[in-house]
Amino acid sequence: MQHYQQLINHLSSRGPLGVAFSGGVDSTLLAKAAHDALGDRAIAITIHGPMQLRGELQAARELAKQIGIRQIELRLDWSELPELHTNPPDRCYRCKSSIITLCLRQLASLSDAGHSWSLVDGSNLDDLQAHRPGRRALQELAVGSPLAELGFSKAEIRSVSRQLGLPGWDRPAQSCLLTRFLHDSPITDAELRRVESCEEELHSMGCRLVRARCLADGVRLELGQQELAAVTANPLLQKAIEEVFAKAGFSRVVIDSSGYRSGSMD
Repeated sequence: MQHYQQLINHLSSRGPLGVAFSGGVDSTLLAKAAHDALGDRAIAITIHGPMQLRGELQAARELAKQIGIRQIELRLDWSELPELHTNPPDRCYRCKSSIITLCLRQLASLSDAGHSWSLVDGSNLDDLQAHRPGRRALQELAVGSPLAELGFSKAEIRSVSRQLGLPGWDRPAQSCLLTRFLHDSPITDAELRRVESCEEELHSMGCRLVRARCLADGVRLELGQQELAAVTANPLLQKAIEEVFAKAGFSRVVIDSSGYRSGSMD
């Protein structure tokens, strides 16, 4: 836990801080550390937008309450994001820019002459080596990433979170719903909700890691390796999954034998 103490010490000198808080394992550890370091001079900012999974919002609320950090929720309407309606190749950058700008405006409203709030996010060391187009927005808007700066890997974040008793330390990574669609294809709020509902049904069936990638002729379903093994061994489960997508109006669903791959639609 020495590394975690270094994180607390690091954050103590950077307050007051707003933490971009999705409720994922990375931002949860960062919010916990910020609260431990700064108390009331740290807040968690959660965006409620069309590209976010609705279940993630409730999870973020519960986690913020358990940590004890004050949480502010900001709504991002689909109508305010026309540049994303065709899912352009730089969607992650545009989306991240919109979210960060909204957070910074909120923090500016809290600041006074003696206390200027800054924003930090939960990017980790592994993210620096991965394809993360949204990081350009973080750099342009001067958002700090303390976990990455101090060398926290994803594995260490999970380990420290487990030692601290934080729920969800082993939750699969989530991503915004736009990653389920091909670039340069029209997207509506109804389409986002349809995909989300299908994935939620699969979660209720015991599939934790799920990505329903929408193609012109249906869905390519990516599952975590454990889920893929379970489905392969159980034809009845596979049929039930196919029925979920058929009821939602998808013409066909193909279960990808390679399993889940981060960023496969990029």
